[in-house]
Amino acid sequence: MGNGESVEQHVVNGIRIAAGWLLGMAWLSVVFGGLIIGFSPSKYPRALGWLCLIVAAGVLVMTARYWVKAFPGIMAVGTFNSFITISSGHVTGHPEVLVPKSTAIVATLLMAAGTAVSRTFRANELSIVDRIALLALATSIGWGAVDAAHGLPALAIGIGCLFSAWIYDRDRRSKRTQEVRHRQKSGGRPGNDLDSEQTGMGGEGRND
Repeated sequence: MGNGESVEQHVVNGIRIAAGWLLGMAWLSVVFGGLIIGFSPSKYPRALGWLCLIVAAGVLVMTARYWVKAFPGIMAVGTFNSFITISSGHVTGHPEVLVPKSTAIVATLLMAAGTAVSRTFRANELSIVDRIALLALATSIGWGAVDAAHGLPALAIGIGCLFSAWIYDRDRRSKRTQEVRHRQKSGGRPGNDLDSEQTGMGGEGRND
């Protein structure tokens, strides 16, 4: 029975992973379709492209807790690609798109910093500020894809939003802890309530 349940669980997990990849590819198709229609000549109205991007943004925010576990890995891949660009001098897979070494170095440093802070995000601990920051980063990357001249400033803004969310989270948790300690000193709660309060904050904070 135990082996049967184990096999069944593996099958279910495999189906979930495959479904996740398919949904991810469908989402990317909507994004790229929106970018092409919205920012390049097309037989479709530009409004359709913007509508696709708005829908994709909504899905990104609402499903963040499902895909955020892979977020550090995604950022790490982006960092590696930026590092490769330093030596190759062009966008990975597109030798016709040249990138100055200084730009590639700055982009790599930004992606590395984003990768580091991305590890503090947790699937069951995302606040609305976290979701907005993730959306801002995705938007900055998409903007850079359609406007290479402003790609680096856009990336810097996106990474800055990640750090802003991280700082906001740390500040909020610090204030919560101070409030609990103040109540303890006032004699209103037992000493072990601080740990309980911090544990209860799991849905609103993140581990560093």
